[in-house]
Amino acid sequence: MAKVQVKDVITGGRGFLTETAYNREMERWSRETQQLAKSQAAQLTRGKRKNHTYHSGKKAGKTEKKLRNSIQFQLKSRDGEVAGVAFQFPVHGIFKEYGVARGYRASSHMRRSLSDWLSSALAKQDEKLVDIVAEYQSDKVLHTFRAIGGKTTSWNIS
Repeated sequence: MAKVQVKDVITGGRGFLTETAYNREMERWSRETQQLAKSQAAQLTRGKRKNHTYHSGKKAGKTEKKLRNSIQFQLKSRDGEVAGVAFQFPVHGIFKEYGVARGYRASSHMRRSLSDWLSSALAKQDEKLVDIVAEYQSDKVLHTFRAIGGKTTSWNIS
């Protein structure tokens, strides 16, 4: 029979990722992704050079910021842990992403060039997000398993 140490095999010598640490990691990931999206949006060559305030029409009195200055994120929590991340930006940001505008349709031959300012930022960060969530969820399961089996730190495996 071999004796296996839980700490060495299961967590690789590190402690379990706590809820607080997980929430911090999710916030860090969100900030990094926000900064990456902002830098991608800053590379767009066409668009607003400065904030624009509407003087008439339905949007009178409203100010529209440059896309890169308006990208925000919000963490959604459930039972004290981060359950989702929402990125907010003006609707013209998605028009840039899909290459559409007034007179330009996505399915038409008359189309603006696509600007993957958001998709490319998310694609660069998706693996990090998966790793954070997978580590936390697996640690939660292992922590529960250890609690059910008592405070043992090793098992005999035949």
